[in-house]
Amino acid sequence: MSATKKEHQKSIAEVRNSLAEAIEKARYFDETTVLTSRGKRVAVIVGMDFYERALEALGEERILMPAADST
Repeated sequence: MSATKKEHQKSIAEVRNSLAEAIEKARYFDETTVLTSRGKRVAVIVGMDFYERALEALGEERILMPAADST
């Protein structure tokens, strides 16, 4: 059984100005935001639950990378 998932599409510039809104949609409403650059779909903001289920379904593991040094 497949479920319908709400998807928003916005340019990176649009999301840069409203990142908190895109994160809220993913986190609390399980809605996806597809980021575009010059009209091309380049990345996706999804909730953590969805991401973890996708990794499990694909049989992939996460490797947490150390934070980049900003100095």
